[in-house]
Amino acid sequence: MGVAATSISKSFPGTRALYRVDLSVGAGEVRALLGANGSGKSTLVRILSGVYQPDEGSLLIGERRISALASPNEANALGIAVVHQESPLVDTLTVAENIALFRGYPTSRGRIQWRTLRRDTRELLERFGIDVDIGTLGGLLSPAERALVALAIALDRVTAGLALLILDEVTASLPEDQARTYLEQVRMLAAAGTPVLIVTHRLSELHGLATHVTVLRDGIVVHQAEAAAVDDESLVRQIAGVEHNEPETKGPPDTAQAAVRLWVGGRRGDDRPVLEVEHLAGKLIHDTSFTLRGGEIVGVGGLAAGGIGELPLLLSGAAARRGGALRVNGREISPHASPRELIGAGLALLPADRLRGGGIASLSMSDNVVLPDARRYWHKPRLERATLQHLIERLDVRPPSPDALFGSLSGGNQQKVLLGKWLMLGPSVLILDDPTSGVDPAARRTIFSILREAASAGLAVLLFSTELEQLVALCSRVLVLRDGAIATELAGGGLTRESVTKWCYA
Repeated sequence: MGVAATSISKSFPGTRALYRVDLSVGAGEVRALLGANGSGKSTLVRILSGVYQPDEGSLLIGERRISALASPNEANALGIAVVHQESPLVDTLTVAENIALFRGYPTSRGRIQWRTLRRDTRELLERFGIDVDIGTLGGLLSPAERALVALAIALDRVTAGLALLILDEVTASLPEDQARTYLEQVRMLAAAGTPVLIVTHRLSELHGLATHVTVLRDGIVVHQAEAAAVDDESLVRQIAGVEHNEPETKGPPDTAQAAVRLWVGGRRGDDRPVLEVEHLAGKLIHDTSFTLRGGEIVGVGGLAAGGIGELPLLLSGAAARRGGALRVNGREISPHASPRELIGAGLALLPADRLRGGGIASLSMSDNVVLPDARRYWHKPRLERATLQHLIERLDVRPPSPDALFGSLSGGNQQKVLLGKWLMLGPSVLILDDPTSGVDPAARRTIFSILREAASAGLAVLLFSTELEQLVALCSRVLVLRDGAIATELAGGGLTRESVTKWCYA
C-alpha cells in the first residue's frame, strides 16, 4: 500500500495555499513533511485526510486513483489514519471507555458488556504494541500515553488495509523523553511496512526515523530528498529560504513615537536581582529558591513529575502559592497576588498553551496586542497602528495584517504576536514556558534573536523548555528541577546537553 499526491493545488479567498504539490509515501517509508508555519503543511494533511478537497490534482491510494477524498470517513475507509497533536480523550473516562467512544460499546439487551469491553480494548492495544493500563482515567495519563492511545484509536478506525499513517505535530507538546517513547512505536509500525507521513518542527526527531524529507515553502515543494542526504542546517535553509535567515537587529521606525518599541530598556549591569524566589512551595514545587538578574537568560529543565509545569504558574500568579516569598525589583509580592498584579509589578508570562492561556482566538491580532495595556491606546489609533506595524515588521508576522484573527494565524505567528505583546509592556522579567512548541525552525530563529536582543538591553528571561538543545544554546545557566526542588545549577563548561540530561534522569 501507499499514497501519492500529484499536482495538488488549493486556494482560499485571497490566498494560494498549495500549488502543484507532488508527494508520495510508500510501504515502510517514513516521509517527513517540513516547512515554516503557513507553508501549506496543514492544508496538504487536510486534503490527504478528506477534510479539504483540492482545486486541482489527484490522489493515488494503493491502486485506486481519485480526484479527491470526500470526507474523513472516506479516508478512513480507504486506509488513511490521522493522529493530531490534540488527543481526542475525555479526562474523566478510562482508556477503555475513551476507545469505546470511537469503536462503540459492546452491549447485550441494552446493557454494556464491561468484561467484553475490557477484553477488546486490551486486544486492540496489544495488537499495536501499546502498553497502557486500560482502567486509567484519561486525565491521569502522561502526554506520551495519551498520544499512544490516540494512535490506537486512529489505526483502529481504518477499515481497510493501512495505506498511510499521518502524524500531524503529535510530538509538539510531548517532553523529549516521552516523544522518544512515542516515536519508537512509530518506528516499529514503519518497520512492519506501514507508510508514515510525519509533520514535525523538531528536526532532531527525524534522525534514524525519517527515510525521506519533503519541504514546503509558500505552498510549493522546494526540496525532496532521502533523509540521509541532507543535514539539519541545510533543511533549515530550505525551510526558511535564504531571505529569512536570522534577522538583523532593527531599531524602531523613524516615525514611531518613543513608546513604540519592543523593549524599553532595563538594568543590565546592575547586580541587584530583578527576581528573587525564596523557599517557594506549591502542589509539586517545594522549598525552591533562586535569583534572576537583568540581562540574564536562565533556563529551567526537568521532567513533568518534578514540577516544571507548575513553577511558571506559581511565579506568574496563575497558581496559588502555598509558601515562600517572591520579589520583583525588590518589591514583595503577596501570596494572593493576581496575574494582573504580577504584570503590574513587571513580570510577564508567555504560557505553554498559546490559544487557551496566551491569546484570544476570536479577536484580531491588534486587539490581542493592545489588550494588556488598553488605556494606553484608547482613542489613539495612530499609536496603535504604528505599534502593530513595528511589531509585524520586527517579528516577521504573517500575514502582515493587524486585522487578521489571532486564531487564524499559524502557531509560529501566534507565538511571535504574543512575544511582541508582552515585550511592548517593557517588563523586568519575562517567563517563557516552552515557547517554541509547534513552532517552525525559521520562527524559532526569529524568537531567539529577539530574546537575545531584549536580554542585551536588560530584560531578565526565565526559559522553561522540554528541548535541551535550546537550554544549552540560549542560557548562561540552567536550573534542573527534580522532585519539586532545584537539584543543581549548571553553567559554563558544565552546561552541556549531556549534563542536563543526566541531572534530569539521575
